[in-house]
Amino acid sequence: MRDKKEVEKVAVIKCKNYNKKEIDRAIKKTLKLLDFPIEKYKNKKILIKPNVLGYYEKNLEAIITNISIVKSLLKIFKNAKIGESSFTDTENNLKKTKYWNLTPRPIVLEEQEFIKVNNKKAKILKNFYLPKIIKEVDLIINVPKLKTHTLTKITGAIKNLYGCIPGGMKQVLHKKARGGEKFSSLLVDVYQNLEHKLKLNIMDAVIGMEGEGPSAGKPKKVGLILASRNAIALDIVAAKLMGFKASEIWAIKEAVDRKLYPNFKVKIVGDFKKIQNLKFKKPIPERRTLVRAVLRRLVRENPIIVNKERCIKCGLCRCIKCGLCARKCPVKAITLKPYPEIDKRKCIRCFCCIEVCPQHALYLKKTSIRKLIGKMRKRRA
Repeated sequence: MRDKKEVEKVAVIKCKNYNKKEIDRAIKKTLKLLDFPIEKYKNKKILIKPNVLGYYEKNLEAIITNISIVKSLLKIFKNAKIGESSFTDTENNLKKTKYWNLTPRPIVLEEQEFIKVNNKKAKILKNFYLPKIIKEVDLIINVPKLKTHTLTKITGAIKNLYGCIPGGMKQVLHKKARGGEKFSSLLVDVYQNLEHKLKLNIMDAVIGMEGEGPSAGKPKKVGLILASRNAIALDIVAAKLMGFKASEIWAIKEAVDRKLYPNFKVKIVGDFKKIQNLKFKKPIPERRTLVRAVLRRLVRENPIIVNKERCIKCGLCRCIKCGLCARKCPVKAITLKPYPEIDKRKCIRCFCCIEVCPQHALYLKKTSIRKLIGKMRKRRA
């Protein structure tokens, strides 16, 4: 295992589109810059873990890892397999996103045999289950997507490993770790169990997502491939690219606090000497300090249905009453009447409903007080 006291290299490579030649060039360049020992894994068991959150008719190119990157990796790591567990209906998502057509066919992780994982060092997940194949492989190639995230602020290399947790278990864990900070600690628990196998991380930052990610935000053209042999280092660069301080991201801070990485510094290699600030539109932040707790009910945002009244009048609503949000809510705070209605007393603001909605019919609405605070901050800036 590499020395955790080392500041790791992060390759930042220009990649203007998903053209096969452009992707192949960028991937080969990152591996060379990272001095990655490809030959060492020639006869080893390898699992490629992309981010296939789900299938969405709108903005799919900004939501999931583009298949061209995985195809490029399969040409280099010929013995690799692909594994994923979406929040819902993994096989169908893989089929609709064309991943199912790849050779070898992707492994649906929730359909595999599970093994129990015990981790005394964990803060939340002392015991949990993982697909057996995750523990059997010699190398996990983590292929996340550059996106903001309504709950955890960013979704990156650490967060992408949550996709190793089998299907419906994700709902249970959201209930166990309420709020962005606690949930981020849970993510680091998962990472801590996999870091010894996680020796290559390549992020799709050709087209990212800003705003209400990971699925309901807006596409952001970035034109980059990011890569590192360390997931935390990669997330530090991703956070800075989006305009965050690395120390603001709970998962990164938690990892540094646990001494899984020495600090918030990295060594940039590739096409840039410094990390650019691309000023992504931020998601509505999760506030959890004691001072704000008194005012939380006045300023907190809750998921609402887009154009519910307009739908009744003129059929312009995005909601198709599929009920997926209600089925995936970990605390059963949503009922269909016939449109989704959210019980604010039960809602734990995990935002799973927003994440899984195939029509992007749910979003966060700012309260009047939150809007006033925002205007006051802009005047001071």
